Amino acid sequence: MDTGVLIERAQLLLEQGRIPEAEKNIREALQQEPENDFALALLARCYFNRKEFAKGIELIEKAISIFPQEPFYYYLLGFAYYQQDNYTQARYNLDKVITLNPFYAEAFGLYSYILLEEKQFENALQKANEGLAIDAENITCLNARSTALNKLKRTDDAFATMQDALSQDPENEFTHTTIGWNLLERGQHNEAAGHFREALRLNPTMANAQAGLKEALKSKILPYKLLLQYSFWLNNKGRSMQVAVPLVLYFGFRSLSSLFKANNHATAAYVVGGIYLLFVVGTWTLNSVANFFLLFHKDGKYALTNTEKWSSVTVVSSLIIGISLLAIATTTQWTAGTGYHESLLMAAMVCISLALPLGEIQYPLSFTNKTKGNRISLALAGTGLLSLLVYVIAPGWSFVVMVIYLVGFMIYNWSGLFRK
Repeated sequence: MDTGVLIERAQLLLEQGRIPEAEKNIREALQQEPENDFALALLARCYFNRKEFAKGIELIEKAISIFPQEPFYYYLLGFAYYQQDNYTQARYNLDKVITLNPFYAEAFGLYSYILLEEKQFENALQKANEGLAIDAENITCLNARSTALNKLKRTDDAFATMQDALSQDPENEFTHTTIGWNLLERGQHNEAAGHFREALRLNPTMANAQAGLKEALKSKILPYKLLLQYSFWLNNKGRSMQVAVPLVLYFGFRSLSSLFKANNHATAAYVVGGIYLLFVVGTWTLNSVANFFLLFHKDGKYALTNTEKWSSVTVVSSLIIGISLLAIATTTQWTAGTGYHESLLMAAMVCISLALPLGEIQYPLSFTNKTKGNRISLALAGTGLLSLLVYVIAPGWSFVVMVIYLVGFMIYNWSGLFRK
């Protein structure tokens, strides 16, 4: 079959999401013309669809070496780096696109999304506006503009832009997903859920819409909704603030508690400490607890991944056991003075604290096929469970093992501020 026909067919199949069939046609074309740069770019798109970015980038770079004046290839390269969170390389390639073709509106839209990720909201708005000056109907630019306006708290303008995007293409799942996240950030979880459902009707496999729908459903739980709004606020402040705010909260609560104690207001000091502890435990566990409630929701139970299901069960079980042990230790006196009272309190602390590593473990369990963070979480959870086993078998040694675990837990918790 003629190479041009094979490539045209592959393009159509790609647009329809029929990736394996598209790849078959592309490979047939490349057998006839191994140096066909456009076929190489299409094959790279197939790899991108499978999240195999390294292989796709290699193909795009080969296409560029054959025809270095094609802006579309640099756009694909910029897109691949954007998907890998390599924003420096993404911007570098998009600058090349704009140099080669200053009227490439889609490149301005993607550039705007990169600036949004970097918390440069004003610059992101400017890039989106530049793209819309070229093509007033460009969906990517419209969605980027509405998101930038939403981040800048210009809600009326953001809403108007969202309506423009919908009027241009009411069947665009990307637009419905963008609107859903914008509404979710504004606390309108019911309206957001409607847009996420529409996006999934149009594209049932769209991961971003699936994630948004789960967040919208979990936002029906008020504590989770408040935590999500705090998360949006903190995320918009940038990396430095994400590190600074927890430290300020910690030292602020410590100072306030010490002030109350110094003025003989011990009860107030305990209340302040309790509020801070509740907040910290909430940031560890609320996501998994909310997922646990989704297990019984008619829509939510199908949206949860295997990891989310197992995490929700293990975290809730750990909290229930920990709170029960704490209640026993604080409301009964039979253990006081026997040598086991302190160990029982420590066991309760271990169970409650286990909610953090248990909530970050990936399933199915593996020490080799997962990330470094997952291996650290598994090791910490294993140490905590070992300390509980020692408590049952040899209570006299349990205190030492639990102290080792809790020291490791504190390092793990605070180092999390500096992990991406």
